[in-house]
Formats: sequence, C-alpha cells, structure tokens
Amino acid sequence: MDWLRNNSFRSLTRQPPRSLLNTTAECDRTACYDSFKEHWSQAFKIIQRSQQLPTHDDVLGVVNYLEQMVTLLLLDTKEVDQITIPVSNSSQCLEHLISENILDKLFEWGIRTGKYTNAVRMEQLKLYEMLLTQSRHLLLVHEPFLRPLLKLLQSCQDEVFSKEIEKQLVSLLYQLCVLLMQNVDLLDLFFSKEQNKSKFIIFSLLISFVHREDSVGMQARDALLLCMSLSKKNKNVAAYILEHSNLCVLLATGLSALYSILPHVLQDVVAPDWHRLTPDDVNDIKDLSTFVTSLEFANAVAQVAHPHIRRQLQEFLYRGFLIPVLGPALLQASVGEKVAATTYLELILRTVTHPGLLYPLLQFLIQQQYDGHRLLHILIQRISAEDDLCLVTIALFETMVEINCEDLMLELVFQYLQPCLHLMLSQRQKLLPLDPHCHSFEKFLHLAPSCCDPAGLSPKVDTRNIHWNHYGSQQSLYGNYHAYLCDARNKIAACQLACSHWSNSYTGCDSTVTQDTNLSESPNSLPSLGESSGYESLKIKLDDAIEDLPSWQISQNETASNKQCNLNEHLNENGDQLCTSSTAGPFITVVLDKLNTMISNTLYVNLHLTGLISRLAVYSQPLLRTYLLDHSLVLQPDVPSLFQIIGATKQKIDEYMNRQTDSKSLIKQARSFLQERETRLVNARRSALESKNLAATTTTADTFEPFQRNGPKRRSFTSPLSSFSNMFTRRVSHTETSIQLVSPSEDTAYTQLKFNEPQQVALCAVVLDEWVKELAALAQEHTIAQLSALFK
Repeated sequence: MDWLRNNSFRSLTRQPPRSLLNTTAECDRTACYDSFKEHWSQAFKIIQRSQQLPTHDDVLGVVNYLEQMVTLLLLDTKEVDQITIPVSNSSQCLEHLISENILDKLFEWGIRTGKYTNAVRMEQLKLYEMLLTQSRHLLLVHEPFLRPLLKLLQSCQDEVFSKEIEKQLVSLLYQLCVLLMQNVDLLDLFFSKEQNKSKFIIFSLLISFVHREDSVGMQARDALLLCMSLSKKNKNVAAYILEHSNLCVLLATGLSALYSILPHVLQDVVAPDWHRLTPDDVNDIKDLSTFVTSLEFANAVAQVAHPHIRRQLQEFLYRGFLIPVLGPALLQASVGEKVAATTYLELILRTVTHPGLLYPLLQFLIQQQYDGHRLLHILIQRISAEDDLCLVTIALFETMVEINCEDLMLELVFQYLQPCLHLMLSQRQKLLPLDPHCHSFEKFLHLAPSCCDPAGLSPKVDTRNIHWNHYGSQQSLYGNYHAYLCDARNKIAACQLACSHWSNSYTGCDSTVTQDTNLSESPNSLPSLGESSGYESLKIKLDDAIEDLPSWQISQNETASNKQCNLNEHLNENGDQLCTSSTAGPFITVVLDKLNTMISNTLYVNLHLTGLISRLAVYSQPLLRTYLLDHSLVLQPDVPSLFQIIGATKQKIDEYMNRQTDSKSLIKQARSFLQERETRLVNARRSALESKNLAATTTTADTFEPFQRNGPKRRSFTSPLSSFSNMFTRRVSHTETSIQLVSPSEDTAYTQLKFNEPQQVALCAVVLDEWVKELAALAQEHTIAQLSALFK
C-alpha cells in the first residue's frame, strides 16, 4: 500500500499490515471464507461507529482489513474453476461480497472520510481492478458490483489526483475497455443520462489524459484506442464521441500547440548529408518526441475509429492544424525556418501511415493556395534552392513518391504527360512501342564517364560483359551490375503491386482506362485515395458495403456512365495551360534542371537527386517509364531529356578530367572515399539493428515502451544495400573532413566537408558512373517485366 507508506499515516505508531497468506500456497477454502467474513465484520464495525469524520486509526483499521480481504479473495478465486458461470456461485468470498453489498457500503463510507477520501478511493480502485482481472466480465452483470463501481468512477470526474491514484484509475479503465471489447453487449451499462445527454463515463475520464507524456498517458491512449474500436461496434459509443466529446478538437489543437513550440531552426544539425529527421533526432530535439507521439496517436485513431469519427478528425486537422499552422510555417522568410518546416512536413508524411490522415494531408499539399500559388508548386521550386533547403526538399519529394498515390503522381507527373504534348507529333501515333532488345540499356552504359573506366578501356567497351566489381574482395556494390538488376527487379515488382488498383494505366491514350478492382489485393499499398483518379478522389467514400475493407487501398473506378471520360477534359478544367504548351510539368522540369548542374551540386544533393529520379523510373506506367528510360523517344525541343542531360554531363566531366594530370588518382580517391563511407553506413546500420534487438530482448513486461502504433517507427534510412542512390544518404557519427580515406573505427566530431573543384568533379564522375548502371538495370528489368506480362 504505497499511499500508506508515503503520506501522513506514516507518523502513526501502527505498523504496516503484513500479508496474511502466501497467495501461491494451497489453502482451505472454508477457512478462507470464514476469515474473509470475520475481516469484513471487523471493518464494518469501524464503519458503523464512524458517525463523524473517522480518525486515523479508523481509516487504517478499515484499510488493513480490506487488504486482508483482497488477499483472501485472490486465494479463493485461484481455486475456482474459471469456466463456472457465474463466478460468484463458485467463490463463497465473492458471493459474500455481493450478497452483503460490501462494495456499496465501502463507497458510501469512503466519501465521508474527509482528507482521507482519496486514500480510501485508491484502495477501492485496486480492489475493482483485481476483481475484474480474476472474474473477467462476469461480475459486471451483478448490480451490487456494477452500481458502486459506476458511483466510484463518477466520483472521479473533475477531481485532481496524485500520480499514484491517476495510474490506478487509468489501469482500471483500461481493464474495463479490454473486457468491453470482448463483451460489447455490456457497453450500455456504462452509459448514463445527464441533463438529457448520454454520457460514456469511461471515455470521459480517459480523455483528460490524452496528451500526457508519462506511462499513465500511454495506457490512457491505449484505452482510448479500444474505445475507438468499440465505436465501430456500438452506435452509442460512436454517437457520444461525435456529439458529446471533444477528442477530435483536442487532437487537432494539441498538434497545433505542440508544433508551435518546436524549434523554428534546427541549429544542432551539422551533418553535411543530413536530409531528414531520424528516430535519434526525434528523441534529441526538444518537444519533437511529444509531437510525434501525438501524431501517431491521431493516426491510430483514424485507423480504428468509426468512419464518421475519422471524417470529423480529418476536418479538424485540415482546418485547425494544416492550413493555419503548417502552411504558414512552410512559408517563413528565412532559409533555416524553411528547412526546419520542410523536415517536419517530411516526418509527418512518414509518420502518417493510415489514409485517414493522408487524405487531408495530401489534399492540403495538392490543393491549398497561399498568395495565389499552390503549396505543392512552391515546394517544387525549392528543389532549385541552396544546398540545405534543396536537400530536405528532395527528401520530401522522395517520401511523396514512395507513397505510390495515384492522385499525387497525377498532380506531379501524369497530368502533364497524359496529353503527350511533350512528344513530337510523329511520335504520338506510334506511342510507346515495346523494345524487346532494350537498346536503352546499352545507351545508358555508354553514358558512363570515360575517366571512370576501371581498365582504362575506350568508351566503346563491350557492355554485354559489364559485370565489373572494382571492390569484389570487399563485397561493395560498386560496379556490381547484378546487384543493381536484383534491386531493380524487386522495386519494380513492389511498385507494380502498389499501383495495381490505379484507375488509369497512363499509356498516353486520350480516354481513361478502367479496370476491375480486386478488393483483397495489395494490402500494404496506398495506390489511390478515393473514388477515381484526380482531385475528386480526395473525397471520402463512406459506403457501409465496403466499410470493412481499407478503401484507401482501392482506386475506385468511375461509374459506367463516366468510363469514357476524356482525361484531357479534366486537365482543361484544372489547368488550361497544359493543352497549349509542350511541357513535362514543373516537377520533372525542375528536377532535370537541377540534374543539369550536377557538376556544381554538392555530393549529397547529387546522391538524393539521382535517387529521386531512379525512384520515378521505377514506376511501370508507360508514359513515365518511356520518358525517363527510352532513348528512342523523340521529345519536343524545349522538353528536357534525361539522356541528353546525362550525355552533356558526361562530356563536361571527361573534358575537365582530361585536363587534370592526376585524374586517375582523383578518381581512385573518390571511389575509396565513397566506398569507405558505404562501409561506415553499413556498420552503423548493423550496430543500430543489434542495439535494437538487444534492447528488445532485455525489455521486461513491466517496462513501458515508447508509444508506438503499427509496429516500429519508420526510420529515415532504407536498407544499406538497396541501391546505389540510397547507399550514401544516411547520417553517421564519423568525421569526413577530406576526400582521403577515414578509418571506420574513428569516432570523432562530425564536421562540414570541403572539397576542392577537382575532387568535386571526380566525385561527380564516380556517382554518374554508378548511377547509369542503376538506370540501365531499371530499363532491362522493365523490359523483362513487360515481356513476361505478354506471355501470362
């Protein structure tokens, strides 16, 4: 009894009560019952004589007897056949507890104990939790048990308790939620009428703990999520949360308040390759962990709650957090503030895993305007900004593209490519032919800088045998073309599965292409956000017939009367300029313009830029795939071509390196530096996984873990051996002060890298040399996937 040992009762001479019996030992149930009755008899005598405020000794006496009764109840119920219904018929102690109306008498006495009311309330909370744990839901059907329980819960409203009592109260409420999830028919017992309004006492008590950061808050949020799940099973719960609670308002305003106190500038981030917030950053940056916890909880609510609750939450988040708070934050004046706001947005996109919150977030990005400019287009232009802002913006779009959302990709790419105005007129009649020989594969490999030829061969090396491995003994990915092929095959297959329910195939035809949707496929993807491709798909369909299915996984086809709708009409309604000019759209144009300055970009911008383009090339939709990977496509003169840009960059690199007397040494140093960096990143990733596994094995059941939903938090880095573009993008804790090799064992401060111009060009050459292999592998695997589909 911690409350007894930590309050004024300690000044009394009476000793703390000792446990009457060992609850693990065998006992005589008859003797147990007799002892139980005697303890209650003695306690009741004290209660009866306490006409006025009880004394210290009176309260201690009742509490001591109550503790002995709890011990006896545990012993007695331990021997009871738990299948017996009701339990009270098998346990004489429980039967006596109910028949003598002990719990009600104890409550009525407890509210008259003056300054000791909370101490007695604490013991009652413990007693109820123990009884519920032992008897499951069976005691809830007994009025002598339920009535005083409800009285006790109602007495806890609008009260300020110590942490110990709060913990015990939330623990009891959580236990009740677990039982009600298993026995939904008992839910109505916990509803009461107050001023002609229905009140769900459990939910109303839990909601005050929703933003608590300690273990009490974590368990309260778990209990609230159970209530949200109950809202799908019981209309009274859903109606109460919607009409009489302010949970959605609390979540939206809570996110706004927590976001407003986040650092406006991330001054402690000094790593030259830092581009997004990692779990370590979340823990290190003040108040960010609390914000992420609140966001994860809101995401979990959207996942399990009744669809009407989810819609209400979306509305409050959109109008109470995204538009008034996040939007202005992204438009702040200083570069440092823009960098911080962009990284917060990227973190939000990675944290929100359920479409219930992706709906308003993507709608916010796609449709919201500030000063006459759409937010998404403002972010696109920042790809051309200085290094820090450019890097975090590219990381943001990498995350967007990874979502595999049709509506987002329609806004970024396909609405501009679908009219085929980026192609010469002669190309539009024989659009997107299949090249079974994949000549683009060889074309890409010929675009590798000549100065990177490992054997000093001419640029016309036999590309059919290009399986070099410059660092074969160290198992590096450099030059390992087979590894690129395997990676490309896996990525293409995963992306095809994620996009399998898109409402359009984006082949360049004028009319939309519809297909039957299999509702059971692609359980882990987010192909589209609603009824059809286009902005209208951001509307939520609350059809009870498919409510049990995750509607965000399905791009619902248009109705039969609209199946022949011309996509160009949709484009005309949303942007007439698309039909009057040849363009690949602002997103692809800005990305390729940035690639055109590859030699002057920093190493880390180039790594992420090439990674973003490669991820776009993973999409199998013909319009995008051929635009990026088909060298035979004839584009309009003012439309940027990936092949032309890479070819021009290769020429600049070769011309520059030919003027350097130590070009071979520079290339060797660049390769060594990047491979050493790869080694450190792989080791850092391995150490992080080992530490995580060790922590998992040493965690006990009684230890509270950080609040998590849907498994571990998504980390900002991917597999260390996934592809070239992802190979060097993660933050490590080692110095990289020059292009010279740095030992992996060194553990010094992380400082800003400074490369001179020859070193910068050499690094660019090595990056381009590896990237064209990745693009070649993607082109090959796309061709194989197309041929395989023809023979199915």
